[in-house]
Amino acid sequence: MRTALDTRALVRAGVILVVTALAFTLLAAFQSSGGRGEAPTVAVAEASTGFVPLTDAGLVTVAEATDTTTDDATTTTATTNRFLQNLVNGIAFGLLLALASVGLSLIYGTTGLSNFAHGEQVSLGAVLTYFLVSQAPVSLPLIPTQFTIGLPLLVGAVLAIALSAGTGWLQDKFLWSKLRKRRIGTTQQMIVSIGLSLALVNLLQWWIGGQKVRLSISIDTRHQYGPIQIGNQTLMSMGVAIACLLAVSAFLLYTRLGRATRAVSDNPSLAAASGIKVDGIIRLVWILATGLAAVGGILLALYEQGTSFDSGARLLLLMFAAVTLGGLGQPFGALVGSIVIGIVSEVSTMWLPPDLKFATALGILILVLLFRPQGILGRPERVG
Repeated sequence: MRTALDTRALVRAGVILVVTALAFTLLAAFQSSGGRGEAPTVAVAEASTGFVPLTDAGLVTVAEATDTTTDDATTTTATTNRFLQNLVNGIAFGLLLALASVGLSLIYGTTGLSNFAHGEQVSLGAVLTYFLVSQAPVSLPLIPTQFTIGLPLLVGAVLAIALSAGTGWLQDKFLWSKLRKRRIGTTQQMIVSIGLSLALVNLLQWWIGGQKVRLSISIDTRHQYGPIQIGNQTLMSMGVAIACLLAVSAFLLYTRLGRATRAVSDNPSLAAASGIKVDGIIRLVWILATGLAAVGGILLALYEQGTSFDSGARLLLLMFAAVTLGGLGQPFGALVGSIVIGIVSEVSTMWLPPDLKFATALGILILVLLFRPQGILGRPERVG
């Protein structure tokens, strides 16, 4: 059982990041010089996150969004460097993606299950927060009565995270632990997770509808820091994400339960022979993973200025890509993989259409695995 990260693997990860960033910089400079000779700058309105603001009722109104963007563009003349702006956006997105990916990696490491319902856990955290903090009338499924809770955002978010973590306990208590006791294979469990994913995404759509809803109706204030722009909600989301990731790292490295978790991930049979309660550790991992997914969903909803019933499902492939890129079953690898995916997906929009940014990230995954099949921080295993 390793107690520290592989230095050579970290060096490889750094080299990949540097080479990728250098390639993007050269391509951007080439395109800029091949055009009208203008500097790669973008106006303030273009440097925004690109998401349409929502009204107080939580629904999208395109006319109001257009007016807001026009006012912002006319009241300030500050410009930003497009490459640095996309780089910062990529780091922010990668940190938020890491919150969900680390939990997915922990589940795979301790149980061997590729949980396809993990994306719905991300959506559930944001939807529960909206349900608790919205000033608009809300209701529960199968209950026609409407009411308003209207809690403060911080209180609603904490309650939503606790409820989401509780769903992880319920899932393992009444579903996954029973499948393990019956010695159901991981392939069959994966199919069960696909069915659970379909059930949850349809439940969320039935609950809040197909529209995009917003957790906070306040307009995010953006600040100019040299050649980049960043909003208060983005700064807050990045700070909370870093704090949570550091707390998870400290838990895994320096606590007794964390060392037991890593022992179960390395060898469950040997961990059980050493006196570790494997089932208890797995249940703790489910609680931790669903709680982290809820935190990621809430912060992504703030970062993207809204959420919907399928927001987590749209990120599921990126989560799997981050886990695979970093190394299967390696939570620290999921963090590194998420940062790489975030940077590549955002910076690639400098010369590719935004619709292809996630495809570019998956392409980088393929290239890395061709040269390092075990992932950036994964360990090679002998087969046969």
